[in-house]
Amino acid sequence: MKSGDTIKNILITLVVLLLLIQLFFTFLPYPELTRFRENPYSLHILDRNGTLLQVLALGNGLRREFIPLKDVPPIILRVFISAEDANFFTHRGYNPVALFRAWEQNLRHGEIVSGASTITMQLARIISPHKGGYAGKIEEIFHALLIEARMNKTDILELWLNSIPFGFNTVGIASASKVFFGEPLQSLLPADCILLALIPRNPAKYNPLQGGREIVQAGLALARRIGIPLSAAEIEQALERAKNFAGKYHWPFFAPHFVHYVTEHLSPAELAAGRPVYTSLDLELNRRVEAAIKTKIAAAYSNRIQNGAALLLDNRTGEILAYVGSQDYFDPEYSGQIDGIQIRNQPGSTLKPYLYALALTKGFTAASVLPDIPTDFGGEEVYIPLNFNERFNGPVRLRVALASSLNVPAVYLLERLGVKNFSDKLIELGFNSLKDQASSVGIGLALGNAEVSLYELVRAFSVFPRDGKLLPTTWRRRSREGKTDFIDGKQVFDPLSAGIIRDILSDEESRIPGFGPDSILNTPFPAIFKTGTSNQFNNIWAVGATPRYTMGVWMGNFSGHTVIGAPGSSLPAQVVVQVLSPLSVPGENFPKIANAQRIQICTLSGGKATPLCPATTMEYFPPGTEPAPCTYHVEVNSRVIINYPPEYQLWAMESGHVYDIRRTTGTSGDSTSGKVRIIHPAPDAVFFYDPAIPAGEQAVRIEVISQDPSSSVELSVDGVPVAQGFSPLACTIPLVPGEHRVLAQGKNGYDELHFEVR
Repeated sequence: MKSGDTIKNILITLVVLLLLIQLFFTFLPYPELTRFRENPYSLHILDRNGTLLQVLALGNGLRREFIPLKDVPPIILRVFISAEDANFFTHRGYNPVALFRAWEQNLRHGEIVSGASTITMQLARIISPHKGGYAGKIEEIFHALLIEARMNKTDILELWLNSIPFGFNTVGIASASKVFFGEPLQSLLPADCILLALIPRNPAKYNPLQGGREIVQAGLALARRIGIPLSAAEIEQALERAKNFAGKYHWPFFAPHFVHYVTEHLSPAELAAGRPVYTSLDLELNRRVEAAIKTKIAAAYSNRIQNGAALLLDNRTGEILAYVGSQDYFDPEYSGQIDGIQIRNQPGSTLKPYLYALALTKGFTAASVLPDIPTDFGGEEVYIPLNFNERFNGPVRLRVALASSLNVPAVYLLERLGVKNFSDKLIELGFNSLKDQASSVGIGLALGNAEVSLYELVRAFSVFPRDGKLLPTTWRRRSREGKTDFIDGKQVFDPLSAGIIRDILSDEESRIPGFGPDSILNTPFPAIFKTGTSNQFNNIWAVGATPRYTMGVWMGNFSGHTVIGAPGSSLPAQVVVQVLSPLSVPGENFPKIANAQRIQICTLSGGKATPLCPATTMEYFPPGTEPAPCTYHVEVNSRVIINYPPEYQLWAMESGHVYDIRRTTGTSGDSTSGKVRIIHPAPDAVFFYDPAIPAGEQAVRIEVISQDPSSSVELSVDGVPVAQGFSPLACTIPLVPGEHRVLAQGKNGYDELHFEVR
């Protein structure tokens, strides 16, 4: 055989042998590497502008930030590679020359003075720690070969730089830069980089808090070997900077409730990857909201209002711009770590806009007249709502009832629409909290006796500035570089109904009966508002919206204690107005109400205005519809008088209103004719006798009306006459335990009902 063929065969054999070795190490299991590469990194949570909110800690407070190799400054790569493994890119995991040299040095000194570990070997020791010694070194080389067979040099270098332990609960160069110098890698000086490269060699020996001259000398030696011109003074200055920061660095901790909310919605893959997470939050805006809440709570401390929460959304994108869960996250006395945006509380009257919007979809109009008179609702559980000012306004148009947040009209409306229909609509609006309360809520739902979250309330309120489309909210940044795309959503209310509710909630004149002429809600910029107070005064709310933003604020205390006094919902309303005011854009308005016609109506009856109506206004109606002419104002003997319907006559009489009862000719009828009607108590009502109260002070009020005021009505209880007279007729009877039958009979009909006293 020729010598050339021999050499060729040897080379082929060597190549095949190397390939077999490569295949051996490639396919040999190394599960520790797989698990290590899946270890989570500390997440960078940033606001929409790139401001760092938090660097999330791992177990035991460990910080291990990820930085891509392409973002590592060249000076860092040069220092760390030269200091640890100058031949990193040419060897296959270990350096035999360096190993032999280290073996010779260790033998000469009688102890280990050099380990000759390559970067890959160091990474292997981090992944698979060993007990040291020569057996450990062999194991380290073996694992390094496994790593090299599975990863390219760039990936190995990146993983190593992000996995180097530095002490101080710090892993990786990105975290170490902050912990030791208070700066990101990109801001480090060459001397800083030299000291940073020394620490992993021996964190105890080169700890900036303990070392001095020895560290400076080691730094100078390393700088000379690498070829970086540094003086001892520069190294000493870097050491002094490190002493000032080491172990004292304060990691950013902004918007803690929001960051917790974000991390709950991150996938396991995102949590582990360590890639920066850009959120929708505007930190500066969030700080302004925090400051506004703190100021109002401090002013109301005597009212036992100890906490507050706020949420601000972008109506176009659904982005969460501000998220304040409590007035002070670090206040343990008042449970500051509880997230007031997500917990459930009774929302009071803030649910009313959705009820009235539902009514508009069921045939009611903004001109429909609703009763605001003393009324019993319910059967087994009697419900007698009062307005906030404990006054009644008689017949009120739907517009006024909502704008002034009157209670009786809302309960009246819910009783006719049905509790289930309303609760189903609320769930469609995103009030998922109601799913497990459906069996317990009654007509008190009109006044917010269920429990919902501020998040649900604010998101649902956005349907009104968005023409009935529910806002798909997100904590992720959607709009970038000034470009904003309108995010569509589910059509929950038709545009006409949503537009009319929007118009009502911005109607300052219709708001006067409930809030007076100088309400905080009267703003110079286009805005809609709704406030609410729970029945125990332990939750006060306000939601508001401009064409671009929707915001809600809750105030109270997490303990559930009632508020002292009656501060009302003006405090959260002030915060909403204060925040939305500078965000308003001149010339920006809500969408015009689509598919509507405007008709002149009587302000009292809601009917189409006639020449007899002394006050009129314009109101929106669906196309092709219009109300019947006003019947409240009639002319008698050349004089215009008010002719209230029978159900309002008792209210008018007792409240001192001037009105006239028109005498009509009645015809015979029965209980279904509606000529005679018992309006109080409610049918099948149950009253409870209190033995602690004197019997003479416990009574039931009975009220009867007739559509024929010229006919006398006789009222009896359990067959015993108790009153007789013309409509409206009222009397009280003693509260006696047992079941009772009330009969009201007139010339043109009768009505009866039963109630019980227990």
